[in-house]
Order: sequence, then C-alpha cells, then structure tokens
Amino acid sequence: MISEPDVCVVGAGPAGIGAAIAAARNGAKTLLIERYGFIGGNLTIAMVNPMFTFHDIKGRQVIRGIAGELVDRLVAMTMSHGHVSDLTFDNASMTPFDPEGMKVLLLDMVTEAGVELLLHSTFAAAYGSDGRVETIIVENKSGRQAIRPKLVIDCSADADVVARVGAPFVKGREEDGLMQPVTLFFRIGDIDFDRVRAWMKSNRSQLKGEPTDQEIDGQKALALLGLNRMMEKAIEDGELDAQVAPRVLLYQLPRQGQVAVNCTRLQGIDGTKAEDLTRAEIITRRQALQVHRLLQRHVGGFEDSCILDTGIQVGVRETRHIVGDYRMTEDDVLNSRHFEDGIACGTFAIDIHPPDGRTQTFTGSGKAVYEIPYRSLLPQGYENLLVAGRCISATHAAFGSVRVMATSMGIGQGAGTAASLAIRNGCNTRDVDVRTVRRMLIEQGQYLLEAGVDPDEDRALVLDRAETDTAVAGHHNPFGREG
Repeated sequence: MISEPDVCVVGAGPAGIGAAIAAARNGAKTLLIERYGFIGGNLTIAMVNPMFTFHDIKGRQVIRGIAGELVDRLVAMTMSHGHVSDLTFDNASMTPFDPEGMKVLLLDMVTEAGVELLLHSTFAAAYGSDGRVETIIVENKSGRQAIRPKLVIDCSADADVVARVGAPFVKGREEDGLMQPVTLFFRIGDIDFDRVRAWMKSNRSQLKGEPTDQEIDGQKALALLGLNRMMEKAIEDGELDAQVAPRVLLYQLPRQGQVAVNCTRLQGIDGTKAEDLTRAEIITRRQALQVHRLLQRHVGGFEDSCILDTGIQVGVRETRHIVGDYRMTEDDVLNSRHFEDGIACGTFAIDIHPPDGRTQTFTGSGKAVYEIPYRSLLPQGYENLLVAGRCISATHAAFGSVRVMATSMGIGQGAGTAASLAIRNGCNTRDVDVRTVRRMLIEQGQYLLEAGVDPDEDRALVLDRAETDTAVAGHHNPFGREG
C-alpha cells in the first residue's frame, strides 16, 4: 500500500490533467497515475495536433478554465500561436502547439497544483464492494502496488476502471458495436512554407474551400485539407495502403518548418485488445512513410522534408462508453442543450471517421454550444467513481463531438471540482450539489450556459466564407455554415 489519497485519477490525458488539477486546487489530496514517463495523453503521447475547438462559429470562447490557462501559458512560452483561424473543417478556431513544450508545461501545471504524480505505472486492477471502489492496483518497476482512495476518477479514455469493477458499459456504434478507426499522427520537418503557399495558390481547386490568397498568406498557422483525387489515385496505383484516409490533412506547428499530419487510418481495431493495437502500430507506421513520400512527390515545399517523429502510440478515437445516469445524444449536441447539472461546454462538430466505408461526416461545428451533464460522468452501480473524457455516457454520434481534447479537459475540470466537493462534504458522488459545482467552475474561469457570464469573443478568427463542396476533402458536412 503506497498511498491513501482523497482522489485518485487514473490516466493523465487531457481529462485526467483537468481533473487532477481541479481536485487539488480545490483542496483534495490528489494522486495522478500515468503509464508513460510524461503526461498529456493524446496531446503528447499520440501527438494529436492541433487542439479543437475553443470557440463557436461566431468566435466566442466557450471552453476556458484550465484548458484556457494552458493555452495562455503555451503562448507565453512561445510554444503556440494561440487560437488561430481554421482553413480545414469550418471551426472558428484551432490551437496548434509544440508537443515538447506541452510535455514540460503540463508537468509544471500538475505539480504547481500540488498533485502527487506517479509515472511509469500501469493501471492493472480495481477492487470494490457495496457500490464503492476500494483499491486501485498498479504495476511498475517497483512491482505491484496498491492505492486506497476515497474517490476515483477514471480518465483512462477506455473506461478501464469501470470495466475492471464490473460497472456497465457499451462499445462503439449502437447497431453493431463498430468503433471509429485509429490514426497515427506524425510530424514532418524541414518544410519550405513559402513554396507550400505558392503551391496552394496554384492548386486551390484541389483544396477544401478553395482558399484565397489572403487566407493562405494571412494565417499564423497554415492548414491544408484536400487532394482527395491524388490520394485515391495513389491507392489505386498501390502507392498507399487501401485504408489510409482519402484526403490530406495537415497543420503548421509553431516550430520552423513543421507540420502535424492526420492521414493514416485503420478500421476494425478494438483499442481494448492488445493484438488489435499491435496490428495497428505495424500498419499505420507503414502508412506514415507512404503518405510522406507522396507529399514529397506532389506537394510543393515538401521535397526536402523528413519525418521527425511519430506518435508514441497509435491514436484511438473510440472504445468503451460507460452506461451512466444520463446518456448524451446527437440532439443534445446539435440543439445546444443546457442541463441543470452541466459541468462543461463543447462546440466541436459531430465528427465521425467511418467505422466502415470511406466518407467522413462532420456535422455542424461551432453552430451549437452544448453542455455535458454531470449525470453522464456517473457509472451506474458505484457511488465513489466518476469518469471524464471520451468514455463518458454518450451515444456513438454524440461522442463524435465530446471526444476532442479541449472539451475533454473541460469535462475533467468539472469532474475534479465535483470530486473535491464530495470529499469536503463527506458525501457520495450522486449527492454532490451540482449548483455549487457550477458556481465553483464559473469562479475558476470556466464558461457554462445560462450562468450569466458572457463568453470572450474574437471575431478575427471567423473566416468570411460560405460552405463549399467537400468532395476534394473526402468528407461530407450535412450541416454546414449555411445549413
């Protein structure tokens, strides 16, 4: 037995970081467990970049709090340009960042909050009885170790604690259990962006939205989406794996000559099965090399580029969803649903990378601002267990929006704040006064609907353009800017 914290957070991705910092800042003795030697989850381990999306379609910032503080500090470190316009998926903003700077800053923020951190430690088991988690087991170089917390927040992304204690969950799409595909992000360096911009101007008809010269030249961080026909021909000619995404998607990073690339894709992977993850690592790393060679041959500015690195592991979009006290739906997302127990906001599209088929759907980014209810964080059957991040209780469609990193960090902050209040009052998770949680979140800089606080607004982020044909981008938006 190595620790008896008030709150044990399992998993140090965006949700876990938000949860641990919030719990510790609000007075709970907090332990954060992470299996890698650094924290950040998809921000750093899977190298997903940029963060999406802090602003609604009018440029109003609806995710603030700890996530907003993170961005402000990245900018101060020159590790991010901050929030910039997005030329790809109709978001009002995107937030690229340097992943190495992110690693250091996240460790600083967690330790400054007084969180006890346990790295290189893999969650192995959880034991409980009478509706309470009693013991968390980890494995590390020191052997097998036990933790006895008063309250647990499962931020494993895969609802690992929930699954181990036998609380109910579902996987993937309702009708067949299929899950969104996995993607290995990678970074390319030594790119000549003057040549990239010139190439984009000469090939704008192949790019999403046919960006103008002003849009191409005026972006602090360039983004490129399109080249559907080039990708499909490369697949037909055997230059690319058949499952690779049917478009090029890349984002300029703060460091000179670098982009993050989101092009690899593999369907039929269950991220809770080691054999599936093994197959995904082998195939997507091969795809990364193929995509880079294609960019070198066909896109100006990439001729002398090189792959700098790939994600430490493949990025997994979807596995388990808990069965909570409330299940979020597509209608909740698209109709800007306010909940009396809302603890975070989201505004990203319902973004479905297809579990089968080729066409990605991207529905309504920024048009709706919705809340995530506290009840969706409550696994059925347990009174001292919360979840945060992409494994909350939501349908396959609703999950397509709530899963992104900025939203997940906001959900984590809500969970950590609620956990601290439960500890302070000596009550179960279902007995927490969510009105008090909402008040605390507002006082700590978060934005919530119908709370009497106006969001910050940056109209300069909003591009003056209408929705255009998305065929060159390999996706379909049934609810575009003009929809």
